[in-house]
Amino acid sequence: MEGVFEKAYSPKEINTTLDIGDSTLRKWCLSLEKNGYAFMRNDHKQRIFVENDVVVLRHFQNLVKHHNMQLENAAKLVVDRFGKGAFEAGTGGVPAVMEEENDVLKRDLIRSNEDIMTTLLEHVKTQDEFNRTLLRRLEQQENFNCELVQRLEQQQTYIEERLEQRDRKLMESLRESQEVKQQLLQIAATQEEQKKKGFFARLFGK
Repeated sequence: MEGVFEKAYSPKEINTTLDIGDSTLRKWCLSLEKNGYAFMRNDHKQRIFVENDVVVLRHFQNLVKHHNMQLENAAKLVVDRFGKGAFEAGTGGVPAVMEEENDVLKRDLIRSNEDIMTTLLEHVKTQDEFNRTLLRRLEQQENFNCELVQRLEQQQTYIEERLEQRDRKLMESLRESQEVKQQLLQIAATQEEQKKKGFFARLFGK
């Protein structure tokens, strides 16, 4: 590894990467340093972080955030596992740690993709069932509408027939009424004429 320089990260970049604040990062670093972990520092004694530090801090974060572990206990476990820093003499631990981290990330990525595919397939299955159910309901609604139209047409036909019958009967009744009226007028005229003839007969007979 001689002649190979790792990329260095500022505290701000670590805050963004881990999604934590300045005070949280300082607490975590102090806890790790208290248990023997060493961070690189610049001429102003400010911490500089390398890839190994990022891996260490990620595992520290996992223990604290997801396993509710105390800072002191989490720091001891991380230092026991990863050593006391990227430039610890004779460790040669950076490549191994990075390789292990990459394997973990790959496994997480595979599991994530599998979960996404499972969720997607479940969604497609659910959507397909929903579409079939919707199609059945649409067909039922269409059949109902057809039956309703037929019933309305039958009802309209019935109403028209009844109206036609009513009108025909009404016309027949009016015709009969006119005929009766005409007959009554004829009878009245005949009676009137007979009365007049009887009057003149009696008049001239005397």
